[in-house]
Amino acid sequence: MSKSTRLKSLRYLALFGACVAVTNACDRPSYTYADDVPVSGGTTFGGSFPAGKAAIGGGPALDPCALDRSVSASPILAKQVVSNGLAARTELYAEVTDSEVTALKKGGSLIPPPAPLGSVVPLSAVLTGVLSSPDPMRVALAQQLISRFKGTRSAWPNPWALRLVDHVGTEHMTPLRIRLKAEAWLARIEPGLPMVVVDVHNGAIALEQAFAHPERIAAVYYVYNDRVGDASALNNPLGQCEGGKREFALGNEAMVAEFSLDTPDILARLNSDIADLTGLFNVVRQCPTVDRGTESFHSATACQAWDFFEASTEYSAYQWSLSNPVELYKPTTQNLASLIDALKNDRFEPDPFVAASPSAGGDAGIGGEGGAGGAPDLTPGGATQGGAP
Repeated sequence: MSKSTRLKSLRYLALFGACVAVTNACDRPSYTYADDVPVSGGTTFGGSFPAGKAAIGGGPALDPCALDRSVSASPILAKQVVSNGLAARTELYAEVTDSEVTALKKGGSLIPPPAPLGSVVPLSAVLTGVLSSPDPMRVALAQQLISRFKGTRSAWPNPWALRLVDHVGTEHMTPLRIRLKAEAWLARIEPGLPMVVVDVHNGAIALEQAFAHPERIAAVYYVYNDRVGDASALNNPLGQCEGGKREFALGNEAMVAEFSLDTPDILARLNSDIADLTGLFNVVRQCPTVDRGTESFHSATACQAWDFFEASTEYSAYQWSLSNPVELYKPTTQNLASLIDALKNDRFEPDPFVAASPSAGGDAGIGGEGGAGGAPDLTPGGATQGGAP
């Protein structure tokens, strides 16, 4: 790097540090992150250097890489961890485009139309797999869900974990908060385990009761493991797993108490996520690599880490916070900086829209107007932040 380029990079970083120090004092400067750019003035991408190794340029000291341990008493993302066994909760988020926001405000459905014929739908594959269960009641319940959940909305407790899955960072997106009714149930399906039904507090629901009242099942929480290949094959000892994912497939709008957009609490959640991810960025910045073994980040997360719950380190807590660990979520400095930038660009001036969900029954989809139940019934008040696991 030339001397002039290095000095320019330092000026950009110094300016950004000043902007962080005074909230909304100035716009974030445009820059390209580079690992070999030293930082002066005692700030990293979003905070002060912790104690440890001396920093370049005479600034405060830096910690060594802490990805495989906790920086403090618990990992930075500990409150965002979603364990498979205790996944259920009352509040979820989705990421919606500007056109979807417009449709929702006109009364469109939260549930998009079914995927086109021939599309690969993980939920469909998971539910079809339950049909081979030796338990007749599980088979019957799966058949009900296949019929009822033809179209679903991908939701997750952590909105940032959906931000880059289907949309580029340069596209403006809006976090949509969804609050389920207290009486809502969720079906839970994990690889190698029988399907169960739980309430929003993770209490078990008898299968006979769920079968008798399928209208109370709001969503299916599932873990999709698409590992293929012969484990004994020398050229592919572990198989492939590049489509593995987890999600709450929301398919029953009648069990949604309300949804909200552009509220102060959603903005607070967005800012809190930015702060947490910036803290993780500052940990990752000290690491020579974030690679673990020869598998891709996607494969290692979806088909190894998620097989055994363990979220005691910064790295594992990050993995257990994710819904779909696509390559853009591999926790490199560049990926984290890009994610943080995307979230910052999604911030908004509060203009609360809180609506009771339309009644079930229509099929207008999110693009339709007047969906099931017509225009939403506006209610006062804001949203609350998504609950911790």
